[in-house]
Amino acid sequence: MNSFVVGIDIGEEKSVATYLSPDGEVKDNFEFTMNNDGYREFASRIPMETRIAFEASGSAYVVDRTLRELGYENITVAHPRELSWIVKSKRKNDKVDSLKLAKLHLVGMLPESHLLSEDERIFRDLLIQREKLGQEVSRMKTSIISYLKREGLFDTLPESSDNFSDKRRKAMENIKFNNDKDVVLKTMLNRLKFLEEQVHTIEERIKARARDNEDVKLLMTIPGILLSSFSPLIIHRRRSQIPK
Repeated sequence: MNSFVVGIDIGEEKSVATYLSPDGEVKDNFEFTMNNDGYREFASRIPMETRIAFEASGSAYVVDRTLRELGYENITVAHPRELSWIVKSKRKNDKVDSLKLAKLHLVGMLPESHLLSEDERIFRDLLIQREKLGQEVSRMKTSIISYLKREGLFDTLPESSDNFSDKRRKAMENIKFNNDKDVVLKTMLNRLKFLEEQVHTIEERIKARARDNEDVKLLMTIPGILLSSFSPLIIHRRRSQIPK
């Protein structure tokens, strides 16, 4: 593509960069630390017009943002799963990996991964937290039911199609063992209440952001789709776009 490229194998403390000329000649190969001094060293050795490539990882967003703040514009993030199908290594070798990334990028064979914008990441994180909280609420309810059944009290609760209806919750709160079992049950009920309050807070933020979300706007055009019913769909859609 008649341009210089650099492949970066990102590490937690140090990364390795391999700088190639347009004809594939290795012009430079060096380590740099993952801090301000390291990035300054990188900038002193790699021209701003260089095409940069690195594999998506937990540090990808930080590396991408830092390089762009330094003035680099042509940055490509490789999709790790698809990349593994192209380049299979039995042993980890940072220098070799950075060279492979650079060579693939040089010939335009690097499988790209999409980095979400900050707003997209926040929305995704809210959705993921909502899903996790939902799972915790479900486990807590199961624990409370199991505890009451063990004590022979579950069947004494008011009839209801909802195990945690207002009537049943009030009945649970009024149960008295007159020993430390009261502490156990109260703690469990308080934990459930706390988790449900967290769910409410997260859902309010999701709904506020969802009103301006293009995925949601599209879903809302389908008859019968409610705002409260789309979260699992969006979670699945967002996760399919995010590198692991």
